[in-house]
Amino acid sequence: MKLRSRRKGKAGVKWHADATYIKVEGRWCYLYRAIDKEGNLVEVYLSDVRDQAAAEAFFEQAQNTGGVTPEQITTDKEQALYPAIHNVFGGKTKHRDSKYMNNIIEQDHRGIKSRYKVMKGFKSFFCALIFCTAFEEIRRCFRMKNKTRAERSGLIASKISNFNELFVAAT
Repeated sequence: MKLRSRRKGKAGVKWHADATYIKVEGRWCYLYRAIDKEGNLVEVYLSDVRDQAAAEAFFEQAQNTGGVTPEQITTDKEQALYPAIHNVFGGKTKHRDSKYMNNIIEQDHRGIKSRYKVMKGFKSFFCALIFCTAFEEIRRCFRMKNKTRAERSGLIASKISNFNELFVAAT
């Protein structure tokens, strides 16, 4: 909860949104994810179905968590996202739909997929939801984009101490 509350109001106004598949209880579920233009996490949402209602719930949760209404959302050409974006954000948000402009989030799926494949799926929906949310939050906490190897090695100690301070304050 502490990590999530730190993100409030810090998301950019240009989002990339997409859904990827993960296996839960032997069946495929959909992990909706949104990141901003700089690659910062906006929201993660797990759903059994990939339809308009799930997409609307995802965008409403993203808007509430982030505290920001996006000016532009880039998605692939998934049909359920068109009415969902219009219903949640109205005409205030421009919707770009190009499978090539959304490569930033397609590549960002690699993080959760690489961890998920080792685990060979999840045993329950609740465990999958908790893991995916916590994994993305912690991954973003330690993210050091556009840093050289020397800069990253110098920053890792401060990142770990900041992370520990968050959890000491939470308990």
